[in-house]
Amino acid sequence: MISFNGARLKEKSLMKKVERAVFNRLQQPNFFVTDIAIVDEETIRQFNKDNRQVDAVTDVLSFPYFEGLKLPKDIDDFDTSDFNGKRVCLGSIMICRRRAIEQAEEYGHSIEREIGFLTCHGLLHLLGFDHIEKEDEEIMFPLQREIMDSIGLTR
Repeated sequence: MISFNGARLKEKSLMKKVERAVFNRLQQPNFFVTDIAIVDEETIRQFNKDNRQVDAVTDVLSFPYFEGLKLPKDIDDFDTSDFNGKRVCLGSIMICRRRAIEQAEEYGHSIEREIGFLTCHGLLHLLGFDHIEKEDEEIMFPLQREIMDSIGLTR
């Protein structure tokens, strides 16, 4: 489940579709809730500066509640303090709409594809995937492509 802030109706539908595809591909039951905010350049720049010490606008930031999460997970793997009622809080994602628009133009694809990709990328980070090391990148990047292709959001 996604809790939205600043997303348009069409974006919400798209992000939910991506979320379903991510969890289906990973064969992970979705008992999670994720906060996704669509923000302006100044907001994401400030969060990037405050949290990563990088004073620059970026396209997406992920704030996982669980570092090094390893899948698959069962709901019983979590403490009751991790729940917000019925769901486990997975983390938060911020997407900069302006950067998404610029990148869509740069890559020659739709804004829907770019917002979908940034949602997928952010969700995978929350679920424990990363691309800092080459071997991690070789897992995460093909997985992103596979998920995006499965819902028709190809490059």
